[in-house]
Amino acid sequence: MKNKGSMNKDTIPYLIQARAAQCPHDVAYSFPAEDQHYTWLRIWEEVRFAAKGFLQLGIKKGDRIALLMPGRMEMVVSMFAATCVGAIIVPLNTYSKKLELQNYLKDARPELLIMGTEGQHIHYPAVLQEIIEENSKDGTSADWLPTHIFLLEEGPRITAPFRSYSELAVLGLGINEQRFTAAYEANTPKDPLILLYTSGTLGVPKGVLRSTASFLLSGSQTDEPGKSNKMLLRICDKITRYFSIMNLLPLYHLGGFATLFTSLKACNIRIVMLSHFNPLNALDTVEKERCRVLIGTPFMVQQMLTSPKRNEYNLNSLLGVAFTSAAVNNIILQKVMKNLKLYFFMVSYGSSEAGAVANGTCFIQRKSNVILLLLYRMLRHTNLLSGLIHYKEFEKGSYSIGGRVDKLVEVKILNPETGETLPPHEHGEIAIRSYRVMRYTNEVQDKASITADGWYKSGDLGFLDDRRNLTITGRLHRLIIRGGEKISPVEIENVLLRHHDVDEALVIGVPDDLYGEQVCACIVAKQGTSLTSDKLKNDLAPHISAFKLPRYYVFLPVFPLSPTGKISIAEIKSLVMSGIGELRKHA
Repeated sequence: MKNKGSMNKDTIPYLIQARAAQCPHDVAYSFPAEDQHYTWLRIWEEVRFAAKGFLQLGIKKGDRIALLMPGRMEMVVSMFAATCVGAIIVPLNTYSKKLELQNYLKDARPELLIMGTEGQHIHYPAVLQEIIEENSKDGTSADWLPTHIFLLEEGPRITAPFRSYSELAVLGLGINEQRFTAAYEANTPKDPLILLYTSGTLGVPKGVLRSTASFLLSGSQTDEPGKSNKMLLRICDKITRYFSIMNLLPLYHLGGFATLFTSLKACNIRIVMLSHFNPLNALDTVEKERCRVLIGTPFMVQQMLTSPKRNEYNLNSLLGVAFTSAAVNNIILQKVMKNLKLYFFMVSYGSSEAGAVANGTCFIQRKSNVILLLLYRMLRHTNLLSGLIHYKEFEKGSYSIGGRVDKLVEVKILNPETGETLPPHEHGEIAIRSYRVMRYTNEVQDKASITADGWYKSGDLGFLDDRRNLTITGRLHRLIIRGGEKISPVEIENVLLRHHDVDEALVIGVPDDLYGEQVCACIVAKQGTSLTSDKLKNDLAPHISAFKLPRYYVFLPVFPLSPTGKISIAEIKSLVMSGIGELRKHA
């Protein structure tokens, strides 16, 4: 294997080669649904072939390679191969319909597109063919369409403009090792790595271009880990190689993609992934693969645990849960821990725009696990974790703790009306500044997402305490203004979630001619209960001020999730508004 002395050690090609040299036969990533379990050596070999194919096609540094497929190893390999030639990865939402796919392509303008044949009941080649044909009939410019399109399919059914993915390896035979080496050695951590589109839970997704450095721990590329830290990481690798993490998030999501760095950079641990999220598939995979840690949004974890078939699966292998991408409060935590015998859980706060901002680890007061405590201390010492948070902190209030702010990140709380910085414990808008903060690709359209001095105004509401613990209290744009009174949906949701017949609750504002907005509570009732709006109204009355009581109650069988595992507020609002006339008629 090539001497990596001339390579930057904080680039993906270097990290893959290092793993392939140190632990070639350890399984790095698994997609059990596809029966794919790839070792580090196999990954590096396939990455080399695909990257050489890209070079033969003329893909160069800064070009964009789009990926549209359910989770599988070809997607991971293609991502890593793109980094070897300096191309920008553009993972696309697998739920994309024709117009959405067209908008993604027009915004990203990829030189190359690799697609699966089908996912989420959508036949991707047929959709793309329609886009190409319609564009041709219109006679408009086609410079946004990819020059090269590859399918994960073999055989005579593949016709122009499509080609088989397996051709990439054949194309790569024409590229010598020297040219390939020169391409990946030109990588730097500050180069653009991936174009991620925000989840779009409240509207149209926006593109955020992130660098490799924004996923790594240090803001300084000159920092070298000390000898003691290197030794601790080696010990970590020896322990974690026997562990498996279950990642529920898709790879086109910030949290899903960032999880790949856990095994690349943090510790040698196997990452198990789903082709697409389904509660039963997730339960089955955790049991069969004996996963030790579960990573996902609170809503994904809840869907697994509230499934009618939950008791058919043995989840005793799980030691902990890492909640990511959405806030988790004490009420949800209690429900999770009642269902699982966990030793610890982790919380985090971040976004596609701001990257990782805060995280925290909480050990639950059960029989101590020596290995877990040792791992925590090692990872804490190497700055991989921000801090330990005691469970009593979560019990104090009904809001969501996002964790301790990372040492390399600045956070301040702003008065939403005046913009002044607020002192500790006062609620306001969370503003973030760090090398991880990235602008939208279309900054004009999205106006001022980042101030002139580098502060990103997140739109999240929260407060800081004296120890830099960040608590999330809601979203600025979700505040309901009823007759001039500002109402926090989170406050009402927390009361609803304490109700013994309520599984999930979401509170939104709906238009009202007299008051401007009225409060609407969307409810998923527990199975087997006969919950009514009158009963809920009566039960809530002693706990909420009269002006905060919901005017409308909408009962849904399940909350629709966005493709990134968050509650799709936009979809729920659409469902509610389509029936609001009927609600008013019977109010």
